[in-house]
Amino acid sequence: MRDRFTQLSYNDRRIIYRGLCDKRSKKEIAIMLGRPISTVSREIKRNSDRYGYCYPDEAHKKAQERYNKNIAKITKNIVLKDYIMSKLKDKWSPGTIAGSWNLQKSGMSISKEAIYQLIYTLEGKKLELSNLLVRKHKKRGFKRRAGIAATIKNRVSIHKRPDVINQRIEPGHYECDLMFNSGSQSKNICVLIERVSRKAFLIKNNNKCSNTVVDALIQRITNSKLGVKSITFDNGSEFFDHHRFNDMKIDTYFCDPATPSQKGSVENFNGVLRRYLPFNLTANDITNEFVEYVENLPDQMPREILSFKTPLDEFKRYFPEYKVCESRVKHAQPASEANRFYQNNKIFAFHA
Repeated sequence: MRDRFTQLSYNDRRIIYRGLCDKRSKKEIAIMLGRPISTVSREIKRNSDRYGYCYPDEAHKKAQERYNKNIAKITKNIVLKDYIMSKLKDKWSPGTIAGSWNLQKSGMSISKEAIYQLIYTLEGKKLELSNLLVRKHKKRGFKRRAGIAATIKNRVSIHKRPDVINQRIEPGHYECDLMFNSGSQSKNICVLIERVSRKAFLIKNNNKCSNTVVDALIQRITNSKLGVKSITFDNGSEFFDHHRFNDMKIDTYFCDPATPSQKGSVENFNGVLRRYLPFNLTANDITNEFVEYVENLPDQMPREILSFKTPLDEFKRYFPEYKVCESRVKHAQPASEANRFYQNNKIFAFHA
């Protein structure tokens, strides 16, 4: 008997049609085809009209249409599939990919759920596409002691922050956090993000002493003309010297203890940043040049929260005097230490 799970061919349908014309039973036709009787019965039921079983050409066409209808939209569209693969390689999230495609391509939309389904198909698992996703749902960093907040002098609670900041009405208000990598809880990358445009700025620090962190922030704010009006921090000891910002007419606010979600913009961006600076990338191997290179990457990624505009375009709309500092690391040649990490650990299905 033939493989019962293979589809009926056009010739099989011709045999069914001729058998019915010759008044043969379904069992006899099934024996002729070498198929289960249930296959023949189902075929006749699916491809019959009020006059009976359709002509072989029409029956085969109807069957093919049903088959193609069940094939995923992405599988049928090679251009769309290539686009998704390319953007996953660039560390874009499925939501960003879907939104960007829908803006560019009229007539055929795609959802982020469809992209997730592609990632977890057998083909997606074979290509390890899930390794390109950002969210691994692992615990990151560590909780600060709630008692630190009481020792920060002139600390202003986030609950006293004006609505113009809370509602993201006015540009120039920032959130700040430190991000650490494997091998050191001292060396860090300071992340400063503007709340309206979501444009982020990265600063590499060799330690988390307050003097070091605040000095570096002041230097970047001054040199880059970021138009900072306020900064929201957590209660880490690295921000003890926040009063120095007050001297620059920059207001400072602090989240409630152990409540990082109150500065959600920078916390969310840290998740995006992990696409390019995974925790296992050793802190000692992260150079200033590589941090400059990484800072430019998320700027060019459309964001759903910005109606799929880029953070850089939005930031320059509010601060036209801002000039992008080009990284000394060429885009086509990622920093050697990161490239070496990706090759050694093979955490992505595709490599730059």
